[in-house]
Amino acid sequence: MKRISSTEEAWYGVGFGLQGEVVVFEGKTGAVTSSAEGGGGTPRDVAVDPGASRVWVLEENEDASGGEIRVCPLDAGAVGACAHAAWVDGGAALFATDEGLWVFEQGTYGPRWKVLREGTIAKGVYAPRPASVWREGDRMEVLSYGVNEDRLTRMSGKLTENGLVVTTGLDLGAPALQPPTARFVPLSAESGLLWDVVGGDVAAREVGAEGAGAAVMLGVGPGIERIEAAAVLGGAALVLSTNTLWVVELGKENGGFDVTAVALEGEVRRAGTFFSRDLATAGDRALVATDQGVRAIMVEKDGGPVFLDERFEGSSLRGPLWVGRAAN
Repeated sequence: MKRISSTEEAWYGVGFGLQGEVVVFEGKTGAVTSSAEGGGGTPRDVAVDPGASRVWVLEENEDASGGEIRVCPLDAGAVGACAHAAWVDGGAALFATDEGLWVFEQGTYGPRWKVLREGTIAKGVYAPRPASVWREGDRMEVLSYGVNEDRLTRMSGKLTENGLVVTTGLDLGAPALQPPTARFVPLSAESGLLWDVVGGDVAAREVGAEGAGAAVMLGVGPGIERIEAAAVLGGAALVLSTNTLWVVELGKENGGFDVTAVALEGEVRRAGTFFSRDLATAGDRALVATDQGVRAIMVEKDGGPVFLDERFEGSSLRGPLWVGRAAN
């Protein structure tokens, strides 16, 4: 019998129910602990501010031509009624910080970044849409596909006294596929892993201060068409496709990878415009949202077993997802 990890940390998740309601659920069991009525649109993104006091929800209208950002109070893991915050033209994605809510838009006027803050009018800056996004200090770091979607480019955004400033960083080469599907996972301020699909297989490249190294194939093909998301959990990388999660043990002495494939028994939403929110980590487990529910995958430390947690009840849950540590 495979053991469940002994990690005692308590985690909770924010996602959506079958009727589009915003739900808070226990990270270990999947049990819903509170909910708030949805606004009637299709859930497309969710973000929680660093103080865990507000949930930001993006709902898309029927023809995906725009949407609404709503904000919901969060108190000790309990979500309250949501209210209108802003309208969105076209598609969008969210990232909540102490300085405000970053909104990445892809509208009729092109891709733009802006920061919503109380008492100020957000002015957008033209910048390529992010395929992966993370925070480093006071900067927003992004892997973009470039202005013409033909170059994998690292970019930075910073909110200054004079407004939002976006700068272009490393050129990481051309994407292997068109349309591109590459994702980036930071390991430190200067390094990370760049994941892409090459010839129907998944390829990893180490990225340093000077650029990206040679590709190393995982050997999980053929037939892989997309990567939706990637993350790091302990000493393993998590790579999510449309129906499979690969857990990749890092740091092998021979430079290769040990890979465990987990079939998800459902389809992951195609994140073709922005980064995906259908993969989240909670302690020693990964939570993955599909059209059949949310699955919990246990990832033991130091190359231990990887397995589905059958006790997690996520059939009534849907993504996008956010996961955080519960207060003691």
